[in-house]
Amino acid sequence: MPSASSWSTSTPFEYEAPSLLLGVTLPEQLAVGLCDLDSGRNFTVKIDLGDANVSDSYVREDDLVFTGEDTPESPVRTQAYIRALPEISACELILSRQTSLLDHAAPLALQFTGKQIFRLAAGHLVPAQSNLEPQEDLALAVYLDEETACCVLFYPGDADEIDVEQTHLTVRAFTQSLEKGVIRRVRVQLFFCAIAELETTLAERYADFRRSELPLTT
Repeated sequence: MPSASSWSTSTPFEYEAPSLLLGVTLPEQLAVGLCDLDSGRNFTVKIDLGDANVSDSYVREDDLVFTGEDTPESPVRTQAYIRALPEISACELILSRQTSLLDHAAPLALQFTGKQIFRLAAGHLVPAQSNLEPQEDLALAVYLDEETACCVLFYPGDADEIDVEQTHLTVRAFTQSLEKGVIRRVRVQLFFCAIAELETTLAERYADFRRSELPLTT
């Protein structure tokens, strides 16, 4: 069921839940900002869509949706769902791509910045490292300061490459050729968490995320 809150319908797009404010801008690339209203901390993910464009937007319940049709310069149809999850103070991104060509790659990249970057491995936090073939499960924690991190969960198998450079993290998807006419998706969930509770919360929330089904609206 949709919440009582809703997205604004003009740029900058905003959605306010009891403890979370989301903001979305689309200057040269799609940027999604999260603000923890209890602490005032902020976190931004930038989405590099490559040559693809998103030209139209609309609101459906708790979703802000961007769409872009294929063009001769970029023969890829793109959709980006920014979904507010007020019941768990989180945001979910669902990014999809489809091409009418044979053997066409259309990679995208999600970019994050923080003071330190960790990933969950066997129930424990370890420093995140670059990896061209990451494990299927990918749960990351981007430290904002000594007290709070933003957790970044990728649905199993959705991340193709990880690039870590000190305080900068880039995760790439769709690096392999798309199948003609097949819709490929990437799901990412983001939320704030106290570092003192990080390992337990990250493991529990990732287990919930991997059991969840793709929303029917997409």
